[in-house]
Amino acid sequence: MSVRGALTLLLLLAVIASGWSVWTHSNVSSIQTVAERPDYVLHDYEIVALDSQGKEDFTLRGPQLERDIGAKSMTLLTPLFLVPDRNGAYWEVRAKHGFVPEDGNQLRLRGDVVATSPMQAPPQTRIEASELNLFPRENRATSSVAVTVTRPGLTMRGRGLEADFNRQQVALLSDVHSRYVPATR
Repeated sequence: MSVRGALTLLLLLAVIASGWSVWTHSNVSSIQTVAERPDYVLHDYEIVALDSQGKEDFTLRGPQLERDIGAKSMTLLTPLFLVPDRNGAYWEVRAKHGFVPEDGNQLRLRGDVVATSPMQAPPQTRIEASELNLFPRENRATSSVAVTVTRPGLTMRGRGLEADFNRQQVALLSDVHSRYVPATR
């Protein structure tokens, strides 16, 4: 075989090898891109969830919601939950981020979580934490981190929380410190 023939064969093998390499890498990255992409994305949405009797469980609003096709979970950006109490007045629960696992029974709120009681159901209550787990079908919330609960004249700080929105009951679980300042007349 001549030098020219050998060089032609060598170049042909190099072109085939590089083409095969590009083809296999492009297929892998396109499969990975599809798997990482959300199933759907909602912008500026409002969702009203109903229970089995058609009564409102909660309302969810926010600028963005993404559903993960593989895990069947949802991530939320700055969600606002409106959770009705037994009288139909709404607790407002806000956070920077939210996560809804596949079963949808629990909402995990993270980052500057603030829950405020309805104005028409005194005493006005405000709950602040970095994490809060909301169970809308049960109208309750829990947390295992540091929590601050504020009511007129009363500030309570502690670790861990159990809240029942229907009964307007909030319990801090450990390391509780309270400060009561009576109203002046």
